[in-house]
Amino acid sequence: MIVSPFDNLPPLSKQEALKILSTPISELELSSDYYKAVFHLFKYPGLDTEQALLNLVQLETTSQPLAIARRKAVEVLGRLGCANAIPAIFNCLNSNDPYLVENSAWALQELGCKDSEMHRKIASLLSDPIQSRRVLVQSLASMGAVSEIEKIKSLLNDPSLKPAERGACIVAIARLSGEAIQVNELEKNLFLLNQNDRQCAIQDIIDANAIQLIPAALRSPVAPFFRIRVVDKLWPDKQIKLNDLDLFLVIDSIIRDNPNQLKLVHSYNEKTNNNELINALFGTDFGRCYLALQQLLLQEPSELWGDISSFIDRARTDYGAIYFFILLFSSIPNWDDAAIDHIEDFTLSSLESQWPQYMKFRPIAILTLMRFRPAKYKEKITKWLNEDQTPYWACRYAALMSIEPFLCRKEWDFLGPELNRRKFDSNRFVRAKAKIMTCDS
Repeated sequence: MIVSPFDNLPPLSKQEALKILSTPISELELSSDYYKAVFHLFKYPGLDTEQALLNLVQLETTSQPLAIARRKAVEVLGRLGCANAIPAIFNCLNSNDPYLVENSAWALQELGCKDSEMHRKIASLLSDPIQSRRVLVQSLASMGAVSEIEKIKSLLNDPSLKPAERGACIVAIARLSGEAIQVNELEKNLFLLNQNDRQCAIQDIIDANAIQLIPAALRSPVAPFFRIRVVDKLWPDKQIKLNDLDLFLVIDSIIRDNPNQLKLVHSYNEKTNNNELINALFGTDFGRCYLALQQLLLQEPSELWGDISSFIDRARTDYGAIYFFILLFSSIPNWDDAAIDHIEDFTLSSLESQWPQYMKFRPIAILTLMRFRPAKYKEKITKWLNEDQTPYWACRYAALMSIEPFLCRKEWDFLGPELNRRKFDSNRFVRAKAKIMTCDS
């Protein structure tokens, strides 16, 4: 059974999921059950799973719940590598549903479709502005559709083209023709006002293998996940230095995430008070969150705590705010003991099992607890370094960062064996970090 780290839907067995898809939607208790069944079937590969999903894909429907489930079924068939579904998925490109078309183009890409007729069909959709032209172009590039390169080039002249669509075209031309002349143009997209454009620029840089743009990507005000992804995908294997960059300084910096090291794209036109700044940490645009954080870090902790403490309960259920609250706590060194008690409780709760293992706030939470109460949490180090218990490599890396000050202290002598085990970690960055850590590091 395949398990997703972000599976938050109620559990469903294979038999239950198949039964739902064989039941008329009018007889189901919830119209969303079809989607739930399709979502869970990804965990159960097999011919019966593929057939049930294929039956749904071939079902023409005007029902919104069925349409949503159909889109998901196309995606799951692509993820499962079901080549038998290619004709049915190709037929979905004729749909009036742009989301189904988008998922179909993506699925054909995942299935490694090399059919020139299918490439032409996808390219013909590029003239339709209601389609997700970014995904269509990305799919053509991934499928090696060299025959459609002129259509992609002509799309660059479309004045209605959005930055993320233009970025995808630049990458596609580079991949299909080897002409990387325009790739450096992607740098400016890293600092656009729209967060989605910045995130797309990160992916474009990865897809273009634009190693020269790593320094710029590291300064983009996007979630640390995206900056870590750039390093993970583009940093040459077994190489510590890359031009003027040092691998460990780069990853350490991303995990510590000082907003002053980013190139922020927003600004305040007038003076803001602490309550406004703290409230901004609940926003969805990381660029604005970093701006607010930058201002809050200028405050005295004794003055700041009175304002921030009233937001603590609200922040506990907002995973974006959890990240920025913990980052704020971690970035200010001299909280008083009473504040640290509350900070500890808040931070520890973010590491509990109700949150998925891959949440972005987990690495900084480990650093924060070890910064303020290291003796209390040293017994957690073994768990945080264990791959089975801590599958997200950035958390294990953060745990290594947190123990560096304590290496070779007698009361921390258990760290030696733990460090040696990490030298054989499945993640290359964790392995490399463990190998360079000594008493003097």
